[in-house]
Amino acid sequence: MTDVPSSDRDLQLLLQLLEAVLETYGSDTRRWPPAKQQALAALLAHNPAAQRMLQEATALDRLLDQAPVMSAEQQAALASRIVAAAIRQPRVVGGVIGGSGARVPPIRRRDHGFAAAALAASLVLGIIAGQTGTIGTTADTLVASLSSDSGAQIAQTDEADGLLDEDLL
Repeated sequence: MTDVPSSDRDLQLLLQLLEAVLETYGSDTRRWPPAKQQALAALLAHNPAAQRMLQEATALDRLLDQAPVMSAEQQAALASRIVAAAIRQPRVVGGVIGGSGARVPPIRRRDHGFAAAALAASLVLGIIAGQTGTIGTTADTLVASLSSDSGAQIAQTDEADGLLDEDLL
């Protein structure tokens, strides 16, 4: 595929391929498989988004090249620390912990069917209540049934409770 992509879908597929190739092989096109080099050559030559992706990958590669490299002694020390930690950790092999002969109790599988059914039922009831407007109608009825005096009294009571809470703090 050496031509410029003819549709938006083809372009998106090629950009996804380029992203995968950059993540896998880096920005150096010499490391890319020949088939992918050929498939992406026209895209890189003509598409600004692809060129920007390549530039970003090149900048990342340069940054990674500046990272410190571990010496052979540092690698050996790290490997010995990993091996020592692995020896200290108990391992389960064939249901037995380490070399102690202690058996690991089998993992019991819990059946969560009832909990899942209850969750699904509550979801369905919530959707039905929201669609029918039952809750909104009930709230409107309660607000309408309150007289203006009792509404003022409720508001005053709420303020008094707030002041009392502040005094307690």
